[in-house]
Amino acid sequence: MKKRWISIVMAAAMLAGTLAGCAPKPVEATPAPTKATEVSGDTTEAGTQAAPDTEDLPVLKVAVMPFLNSIPIKYMIDQGLDTKNGFKIETVYFANGGAMNEALAADQWEVGTLSAAAVNSLAIYGAYCIADIGHSEGGLYTLCKPDSPIAKVKGNNPSYPDVYGDAETLKGAVIATNTGTISHLNVIKWLEKLGLTTEDVEIVHMDFPSAYQALMTGNCDVAALNPPTSYQAEGEGMVITSSLTNLGVPQFDSIIVSNKAFTDKRDVLVNYVKAFFEATDALQADPDMAAQLLLDWYTENGSESSLEACKTEIETRPFVTSEEAKTITIGDSVQITGEFWVSQELLEESRFPDIAKHVDDTIVKEALGY
Repeated sequence: MKKRWISIVMAAAMLAGTLAGCAPKPVEATPAPTKATEVSGDTTEAGTQAAPDTEDLPVLKVAVMPFLNSIPIKYMIDQGLDTKNGFKIETVYFANGGAMNEALAADQWEVGTLSAAAVNSLAIYGAYCIADIGHSEGGLYTLCKPDSPIAKVKGNNPSYPDVYGDAETLKGAVIATNTGTISHLNVIKWLEKLGLTTEDVEIVHMDFPSAYQALMTGNCDVAALNPPTSYQAEGEGMVITSSLTNLGVPQFDSIIVSNKAFTDKRDVLVNYVKAFFEATDALQADPDMAAQLLLDWYTENGSESSLEACKTEIETRPFVTSEEAKTITIGDSVQITGEFWVSQELLEESRFPDIAKHVDDTIVKEALGY
């Protein structure tokens, strides 16, 4: 069936604001800080904050966003893990990963945490990925209605027993998703496991709430969604036909550092990574505390949520602990995303090799002693 594609420019623009990860916006060197978040310490005129009583310690300008991946940073500041480890954090607020990347060109931050948007950080801006710190694949689902023929076929590929559908039930299906996003990648990987390609289905571009509405009204057969819409759909009885988790596709939030900081502040970065994993260990050990911290963070930054929703997010998108970090091959996730972006013409193929050149595992190994 004829496949419908929406322009790459629209896909990239829609992706910049999504939670699961941000596709590249056109590169413009515009000022990025839009507001100051009340993490702790004093707010400066530039919209940054510093912990008190740390005048003699080296400073790291740390980018934060109103998402789960900034919770370890909030915890570090609240618990004084930065000063304990010999540095102080100044936070700079960004609404999404696209804005962070624009500001990277102007050296407005030195360390940040990104998921899909890290592709541009490495390939275009010469930043480095130095650690993977959180599972960002959680909650990225394709879903269908319970009475769909797709929901009647499970485990067609024995290697993926929790995946629904087969060639017969999926050929010609209409799949709604925000094209160019990691949810779109989920669709591609799902089809691959069932011996299909995007040529066998019709992919329709919609934002995530609209895609779910299309599923509910019968205007598509499958919706590929990200949180929180995916959690809503699951809670309302939709069948999860695939997820990046059960497809075995890794996606991580990663610590990204500017090229200048990577060169000039290595010792401070080692201490930062050490403190960061102190935070993730504590958050993973106490999920109720982590959920409350996340809810507070959302509230402080103008987002509506509930404690139950935050508990679900903590459960399905766990932080990487210091022990798990020792088992992860850093850079696999950003490489997968980079390949996908090249296939969708969201990244020039000539830039793809620069991703691997800007992955470094020596800092995390020194920080965690392995």
